[in-house]
Amino acid sequence: MDLQILLKKGMGDIHFGCTPELIRSIYGEPDEVEELESAMDGDVESIVWNYPDAGLNFFFDAANGEPTLSTIESDNMETVLFNARVFNVSRDAILSLMKENGFKDIDEDDETWGEHRITFEDAQIDFYFADQELTLVSWSSLQA
Repeated sequence: MDLQILLKKGMGDIHFGCTPELIRSIYGEPDEVEELESAMDGDVESIVWNYPDAGLNFFFDAANGEPTLSTIESDNMETVLFNARVFNVSRDAILSLMKENGFKDIDEDDETWGEHRITFEDAQIDFYFADQELTLVSWSSLQA
């Protein structure tokens, strides 16, 4: 399983904009499927395929017809970004890694559910921390 984060592009051989069929061909049927509806009209806006054993969630934009991959979330300990396993390094090391690779547009906030979020807007990536420990990384395409 190639868990290399490709910022604004995807993960390994999976690229943003692909169809659910590609994900199914690699990971099989999802353990759980969620449909996220628009608050405005109740139409399905996104479809989420959850693979808890793989530590991955795939979000498909369904607002414009055929669903296409727009966001990936991982809590898999083997997830790699810039040759570093992000779940094995400190918060400060992640910040340094991003800055060393040219990403500096940072936003931080404490989420209502208790985690601290660090977003690099210019990379379309969010890092979620609980007690200084990385719990989840989420990244998207620029169009997302």
